[in-house]
Amino acid sequence: MSEEQTDSNSTGYYFDNASTRDQSSVVFSKPIFVILMVMMVTLVVVIVLGNALVILAFKVDKSLRRQCNYYFLNLAISDFLVGAFCIPIYIPYILTGRWTLGRGLCKLWLVMDYLLCSASVFSIVLISYDRFLSVTRAVSYRARQSMTHQAVIKMIAVWVLAFVLYGPAIIFWELAVGRSRVLSC
Repeated sequence: MSEEQTDSNSTGYYFDNASTRDQSSVVFSKPIFVILMVMMVTLVVVIVLGNALVILAFKVDKSLRRQCNYYFLNLAISDFLVGAFCIPIYIPYILTGRWTLGRGLCKLWLVMDYLLCSASVFSIVLISYDRFLSVTRAVSYRARQSMTHQAVIKMIAVWVLAFVLYGPAIIFWELAVGRSRVLSC
């Protein structure tokens, strides 16, 4: 590579100036690329397997089907989907600096990423609120543990709220702003 095409630094990656002047593409050296790929794949495997075990435990062990554990199930589902869908699709972009998977998948990825991350955060808030109630209203809280329909309604509310927060803005952004000023993918 000639000096005019790339600028190198000591971190092990190069900025490709030949492709575009306003957007730099990151091209990692082979050893750094392999290390990053192994780390990212390991992260995906750990996230997917860990959350799959939580989901499986909830399904297999009926004693776990208490109101408070439904919120942990909700968190495990959203985190499982982040690890199974969002992170693997984002890995090529991280490693190359360019989105090569098309605009449709980019839009789907953005909606899913914001939806799943918001649902994960809202599930943590729901777990915190549930823990608060278990401390401040211990007697009535214990009596309601077998009533799971309220937990399911709260879980659905988490997903609806998470979608409504970002989904429509991402889906309809091109209509409001114009296609040229939208997503970087």
